[in-house]
Amino acid sequence: MNSDAIEYKGGATIAASLAIAALGGVAAILGGFVDLRRFFFSYLAAWSFAVFLSVGALVTLLTCNAMRAGWPTAVRRLLETMVAPLPLLAALFVPILVGLDTLYPWMHPERIADEHARRILEHRAPYFNPGFFVARSVIYFAIWIAVALVLRRRSFAQDREPRADVKDAMYGLSGAMLPVVAITIVFSSFDWLMSLEVTWYSTMFPVYVFASAFVTAVGALTVLSYAAQTSGYLARLNDSHYYALGRLLLAFTIFWAYAAYFQFMLIWIANKPDEVSFFLDRWEGPWRPTSVLVVLTRFVVPFLILMSYAIKRRPRQLSWMALWVVVSGYIDFHWLVVPATGRHGFAYHWLDLAMLCVVGGLSIAFAAWRLRGRPVVPVHDPRLEEAFAYRSV
Repeated sequence: MNSDAIEYKGGATIAASLAIAALGGVAAILGGFVDLRRFFFSYLAAWSFAVFLSVGALVTLLTCNAMRAGWPTAVRRLLETMVAPLPLLAALFVPILVGLDTLYPWMHPERIADEHARRILEHRAPYFNPGFFVARSVIYFAIWIAVALVLRRRSFAQDREPRADVKDAMYGLSGAMLPVVAITIVFSSFDWLMSLEVTWYSTMFPVYVFASAFVTAVGALTVLSYAAQTSGYLARLNDSHYYALGRLLLAFTIFWAYAAYFQFMLIWIANKPDEVSFFLDRWEGPWRPTSVLVVLTRFVVPFLILMSYAIKRRPRQLSWMALWVVVSGYIDFHWLVVPATGRHGFAYHWLDLAMLCVVGGLSIAFAAWRLRGRPVVPVHDPRLEEAFAYRSV
């Protein structure tokens, strides 16, 4: 059998992921009795991290297709696997609905003591209300899932039928849907994350979320590529493929820092009370160390290490750096979500780990199940040989 056509087994991954999810679920249930408010915020942090990681992978997949890039064909099936959990994550939106009263202040403007803040929430009521909020969320997931399913089905159709000419359709769909997916990222970041704050708003916020999602997705892709190669599924990957992934990691680490800095700088210069509240909440009480941690883990450490040409050429070292980027992605989304609980208590809670185990374990198990029994590369893609022959200096 062609070594490229080895089918993914996945049984061990599925079993281990489900076991982790089960343990996390038990801890999460207990946590719900201990601190219900933190239960929902920890869940939102883990869920939004998983959702935007998958959507970041979808943007990466669409971009590679629209550009008709050659080398990403070698790892395209991994990107298709990373977007596979989106239907599950749509179902996991239900606990967010249950916790709307706890999570979002716009649910009950009358509870806000500050008159100015209360009037702002009342003014936003035509947009921020439960019915419209749910409807928009359904639209986001419908678009993401539909695009991901079409791309996956056309890719798998080529596995079954070598003569199937699907690449032009995939390229056309990807180019057309990129701006649509980008718009959904803008509004979903407003709805699910920015509206956690009473009056805060920032037009740079969707750019920040996109940058975080994209670099986290590239980090996860790098880790999966190395894991697949060491497991014998992608034996033909070479250091040039990792160098290309490393360049993307470095470029979007810098882009994330650019978005973060200019969001902060513009708000600092304007010095408006409604805008500075976001950063004040994250610079007082227990959140100051976590704000420093975000900068260090998300930018300083990756930037300094990824500047090295040699490390980007070493798969093992790069994969560890990529794993760091993925972990820092969760720290980033946690920093966006959980400080809305207030400026008291310790920044991290055991419920954070429990929810990450639940959402992450279920997502990995679902993705592995969707790939099970299929080749880890698009075996009949006419650009596959070109992709594996890729070399860069």
